[in-house]
Amino acid sequence: MTQSQATRSIIDTHRHIFGPKLRQKFVENIGFDDSKPLPQANASEMFFYRESVDVDYSMEIQRQSGVTLCLNSYGGEIETFAQHIIKASTIDTLKFLHDESFELRDRFPKDIACMANAHALEENTRDVIDPLISNKEACCISISTSYGAGPDQIFLDSPKAEWLWEYAQDKDVLVHIHPPLVAIGAAAMQQYRLNEALGRPFDTALSAARMIYSGVFDRYPKLKVLFVHMGGALAPLICRLDWNWDLNYKGIQNPPIQKVDKNLRQPSEYFKSNIYVDTMGPSAICLKAMIEMCGIDRVLFGTDFGPVPMSPKLHIDLVNDTITDAGDRDKIFSINTLALLRLAESAPRLAPRAA
Repeated sequence: MTQSQATRSIIDTHRHIFGPKLRQKFVENIGFDDSKPLPQANASEMFFYRESVDVDYSMEIQRQSGVTLCLNSYGGEIETFAQHIIKASTIDTLKFLHDESFELRDRFPKDIACMANAHALEENTRDVIDPLISNKEACCISISTSYGAGPDQIFLDSPKAEWLWEYAQDKDVLVHIHPPLVAIGAAAMQQYRLNEALGRPFDTALSAARMIYSGVFDRYPKLKVLFVHMGGALAPLICRLDWNWDLNYKGIQNPPIQKVDKNLRQPSEYFKSNIYVDTMGPSAICLKAMIEMCGIDRVLFGTDFGPVPMSPKLHIDLVNDTITDAGDRDKIFSINTLALLRLAESAPRLAPRAA
């Protein structure tokens, strides 16, 4: 008998929930008008939907869709939150976001689990996330694919991020990597919402490639990371990463040492050893490509629900309609996540309801 959607475990690994305190900061600092109808957009094209700023409404949609547990993330947007929304130091911003997230979890204890938010380039944020990871209050670490903008933009191959990779490998904890609100090339993407459609996946693809080529996964072979949005649409480009690595600077006299690839294996191999992706697309073609690139055991269910006001049911239907094998569907919906984050083992209260 086929397991019903109502009783099947479905874990959304890519969920953004903005609680009442954060909603008030939107009102105070970035132009959200609580008296006007939704949806709204401010001057910087940050969009506000009822699904993103009305917690009770979004949680009801989540339940009705069939999702049994979600992992709340603030998308690694620490700089944006600190500078423009909360207007506080990095440390105080992290504390604000964690307090908000845990209050939401305590309000919806069967529906929400939390991530520990960190700034990948600021090692002092280790002191904020370590108690959450060590005490299993948070199930993974959330960071951004890049920090800063324009010529000052820094990606995750930066030496400043080495502390995080060392910490995550030592703790055997997943790093959940999400592109920033303002992605690379944003100046050229201010029309047609291209920053969201193209800029953000491009930011993810670029940061993933830089991590691979700089040898991050060779220095930390047990490191586990998840790149959202189907890996930043890397599947069609993986062949180019491989032949680019094979060519490298071979035969070039006096190659610029800082630009020579440092990875020891073909880039595609790291997608089968260190890298995980989620299903947020949504596209049947891309979902099949992700499975081909990473393997079924490295694909996790994720929706981006909240700021993206499409019901999680759309993504559930995508998996149901695209993946013919029931066991593979269950791997994507929950089994992979339970194993990767060890929810049932380390924090039984976070495990979704059994069938």
